[in-house]
Amino acid sequence: MSGFGVRGGCGSAVQLGQPQGQGIPERCQLCTDYTIISTEAEPPALYALLDKFGGTTGSLTGQYTPRAVQLALYPAGTSTVNDAPLTRMYISEEETLYDAGQLYNKLRSTVVAEYPLASLLLPGWSLGSYISQDQLATLLGVDPAATGLQQVNDFQLDLKQLKTVQPANAKKGYLYLQLPNLAAGEDAPQLILGIEKQGLLKTLSPKVHILLDVPAHHIHAELSGTVTASQTVVTAPTSRMQDSDVESLVQLRKTIESIVQFVQTAAQSDDAVTSPAA
Repeated sequence: MSGFGVRGGCGSAVQLGQPQGQGIPERCQLCTDYTIISTEAEPPALYALLDKFGGTTGSLTGQYTPRAVQLALYPAGTSTVNDAPLTRMYISEEETLYDAGQLYNKLRSTVVAEYPLASLLLPGWSLGSYISQDQLATLLGVDPAATGLQQVNDFQLDLKQLKTVQPANAKKGYLYLQLPNLAAGEDAPQLILGIEKQGLLKTLSPKVHILLDVPAHHIHAELSGTVTASQTVVTAPTSRMQDSDVESLVQLRKTIESIVQFVQTAAQSDDAVTSPAA
């Protein structure tokens, strides 16, 4: 299966599948703006985690191959060039991994930048970087199915199975195609690819509008940008947490939460003291 990329505001590509024989590389780099929303009143585990740390909107960079994708998430207001990502994800046919070490380091640096003395209370990261979907599920107290994203990697751009659709939030002048998914069932992800008609046959980088629904996680994602092709290689992370380290991560999370709560309480107290009486 070959593929093409989706380029967003950052300027690189997001890969989607395409049948062989089209002369387009099956691997790509990616960089695009994104927005993720919850489709449930009670936010699902992954969405709630992203929302807690400001990661539901921003920019996304990474690499894609038909068998695996690696992504880095940058919250809105941060730079994919000058800032560190909030976290990274590795999604293959077999597993989903999350860079817990990067998330911790990002949060620690944010707290320490505003409150330098917090560095004395927040230790540096010393565990394996990536946490598995099973370990994350244990940490969050949810079923492992709530933290896996393997099905998102099962889309194909099979010209014989493409279906023309018109989504409610379609952009004017775009052709929208629903891509088939190898996964079956009501919870299988759905992806709609919108391509600007004007640039479809005139440029190597036509504009696109991507709509992704993941019913199993009750989330909807939207990406906008342009399409381009590129070569890339994705390898599984080697720095991984041991099951025995999960409890240490739990303690780190509790430490961060207690410090943040203390800082917020102190800040509110300062505001109350400095605010003029009504």
